[in-house]
Amino acid sequence: MSTLLLPNEILSMTAQAARLLVESGDGDGALLYLALLECGGEDKAAARLRWPEDRLRSAWNRLAALGLAQPRTEAPPPSPRQDDRLPEYTREELTAAQEREPEFQGLCRELEGMLGRVFSDNDLKCLYTIYDHLGLPPEVIVLLTGWAIRRERRQKNNPAACPRMPQIQREAFRWKRLGADTLERAEDYLRRQEGVDAREWDVLQAVGVTDRRPAVEQERQFIAAWVDMGLSNELIRMAYERTVYQKKAMNWPYMNKILQSWHKAGYQTPAQVEAGDRPPKRTHSAAQPQDFQPSQERIQKNNDWLDQFLAEQQQKRGGG
Repeated sequence: MSTLLLPNEILSMTAQAARLLVESGDGDGALLYLALLECGGEDKAAARLRWPEDRLRSAWNRLAALGLAQPRTEAPPPSPRQDDRLPEYTREELTAAQEREPEFQGLCRELEGMLGRVFSDNDLKCLYTIYDHLGLPPEVIVLLTGWAIRRERRQKNNPAACPRMPQIQREAFRWKRLGADTLERAEDYLRRQEGVDAREWDVLQAVGVTDRRPAVEQERQFIAAWVDMGLSNELIRMAYERTVYQKKAMNWPYMNKILQSWHKAGYQTPAQVEAGDRPPKRTHSAAQPQDFQPSQERIQKNNDWLDQFLAEQQQKRGGG
């Protein structure tokens, strides 16, 4: 299907710039360069991208390193309202957003259906904060909400449980900080999170947790790192036992160091760890002769040779 190209809707760049961007393999740098071409200035490009300041600054610096932007002593201005301070939306603003923004209106209906309730004013404020303040695309908000629902039901072991909108809002701020703010990044983030979800309780059991509960945020960060390293539950349990033996209690950072060292050494099973911990076998050399017992046959041969030698020596002396 062809795309209609209208006047002022064509962007151009030099072949050299395209080659540099492709060879760098830097997606953020390429997006920022395209935004600069489209918007015609860094202020507008920053507002268009809606990135956190550190991400925008990092992409700008990479463009400067490629010679595609001027080095700056100051970071490009961040998109407005990108901190964690919650905006104060009035009821009139929320009503106007529902009436005048069809995209937001459709998003409200979609989430009300997913969560099984009609939104209150506070629910609308939370959703509009995610949509307007954080600037997350509707498809990302729907993915986030679906994941939050699945996690709530799994943690509470209740197929009808649903999170509240303030919970979803807090998760949205976390996704924004992690850069999961496009459909592609959000889907990649969810794939990793679902892998952690599937292992979370098994790992908690391996580290001595007996009452079923969700991992707290810091525990989940360690679990996610261990899942990424491909560590088995058996190996995690072994590290836990060594941690408790050394520290007399569970210590997540100490245990993490043990697992990192094993992963670096290439150990994937407890047997490999135990084999790696054993002292190496002593090898024999010319300076260290082997310690062994001769066979009975060898002893007899030596005795026969000695008897023959002594007899020959005695005959020589007698003949002399």
